[in-house]
Amino acid sequence: MNQHGVTFLEVIVVIAILMIATSLVSPSIGDWRQKRALESDFHAILSQIDYLKTRARTINGTATLNCQSSTGSGTSMTYQVSSAAQNSVLSIGNNFSNNLVENPSSKDPAFNILSGKSRVISAICGGLRGIFISTGQTGMEGSGSAIDIEVDPIANKNKYGAYRVLLNQSTGFIQKFKLNVSTGAWVELD
Repeated sequence: MNQHGVTFLEVIVVIAILMIATSLVSPSIGDWRQKRALESDFHAILSQIDYLKTRARTINGTATLNCQSSTGSGTSMTYQVSSAAQNSVLSIGNNFSNNLVENPSSKDPAFNILSGKSRVISAICGGLRGIFISTGQTGMEGSGSAIDIEVDPIANKNKYGAYRVLLNQSTGFIQKFKLNVSTGAWVELD
């Protein structure tokens, strides 16, 4: 007699093989996702900085990069652009708030240029703002020091590495770094 179909034992063996294969592949997919989120947030910050520098020059105004935290690190960043021009990056001028032309957080309180899967460590997340003015100068509110932003994975920095962005105060030139996990040193990217 010629029988067609599969036995219960064959189905169980196939399911067991699929479960074993899934358990081997699943951690790799999780690692891949964390690395992509870290890279994505690094590139999002770079794009946002370029945009803010260009926008401040275009409208002869001022732009700020803000972190939604005041603890020194955070997972959410936003920005503001004002048509009020100023000559210094030490503080925000009095007319800044009155002349806002872009403030995405006012339209969407959940607005975030980051994925939320990475953590930013910077004075920007310490209650200060990064300031961009139309002359091309950049600096931290209060001191005028260089804007320095580190992008870390939320967990396991030694496994996934980190990125760093450093802006020259006078020219706005962006230096990009990646953490060499084996040596713990920052390596400049092209």
